Amino acid sequence: MRKSTFNYIKDILGDYPRIEEYIKQREEELRYPHRESDLNAGIKGSRQAYDVQDRLMITIEQDQRLAALERNKRVVSTILDECCDDTKMIIQELYMRRMPKYTIQGLITNGLIFVGRTKAFELRDWFFLQVAKELHLTI
Repeated sequence: MRKSTFNYIKDILGDYPRIEEYIKQREEELRYPHRESDLNAGIKGSRQAYDVQDRLMITIEQDQRLAALERNKRVVSTILDECCDDTKMIIQELYMRRMPKYTIQGLITNGLIFVGRTKAFELRDWFFLQVAKELHLTI
């Protein structure tokens, strides 16, 4: 797998625990867009509408950022549901925690996962490969 693809998925997994907040924040931005006050509102002009945001407002269904966040959430949660407990522990501990306590070897040594080192890396790589395929990323 390409390093850039691996790092992109790693970033998605790092944001996954807070993705609901990001989705809610983006919806709020779309519902209540920032309006800059018009300093020239009192000046007579050619009666053109200066409120461009109303005409160009993106609907929630059309927003690409929001769609990408929801797609990432759906893909990661689906694959997490399909995988085994050891894979879930590896992904959650190494990539979803803000401050991971363990490495893969630490997970094995402390009995949090019940596979060997090689198999642990294979499970991690399998998970990343499935996410890359679902997101149609180059592998």
